[in-house]
Amino acid sequence: MKKNRVIQFSLVIAIIILFFTTYYSGDKDEIIDANKNSSTENASKLTKETSNIIEDVSYAGSNNKGTFFEINSAIAELKHEEPNLSRLQDVFVVIRLKNLRIIHIKADAGIFNKVTNDSEFFGNVKITEQDNVITCDNLDFYNSKNLLQAYNNVTYTGKKGDLIADQVLVDLLNNEANIFMFEKGDKVKAKYKN
Repeated sequence: MKKNRVIQFSLVIAIIILFFTTYYSGDKDEIIDANKNSSTENASKLTKETSNIIEDVSYAGSNNKGTFFEINSAIAELKHEEPNLSRLQDVFVVIRLKNLRIIHIKADAGIFNKVTNDSEFFGNVKITEQDNVITCDNLDFYNSKNLLQAYNNVTYTGKKGDLIADQVLVDLLNNEANIFMFEKGDKVKAKYKN
């Protein structure tokens, strides 16, 4: 009987020691002061104008017309003088429309307005919706108006053909597009596939 009590007491002590060693010996999160340790790349980018640099950021939202969006970015930079604007790098966007269509947008950079949920994208912009692909230099997504405005070197490729224009306005609710050239004398170049 005494032997059983010694074994039980030894097991209880071993469990307590095991608990304390695993709980208190784990790696602790280390707080790094950006002013003292400038070896990290993002810490060195902080300036008087930039308040924060955030990696792997995601913004999501919707409007009252059934359009949902999610903006993902490798890096978001916030500035003191414009706290409602996020300057994004390496951007990927998913827009889900009320009629179940899904639009994907990729761009090198962008600016997201956290108050209006409107966005500007620039640099190697690619918009994909099913078999339709639009590439351009600039794209504005007006979430409040359900409008996409692609401009500067716009090319469209789809099942029905290809076109080259200066500007394309897409009404996401009505599924309508208006295609323009900036100069009055220039014409939109279109090639239809049979």
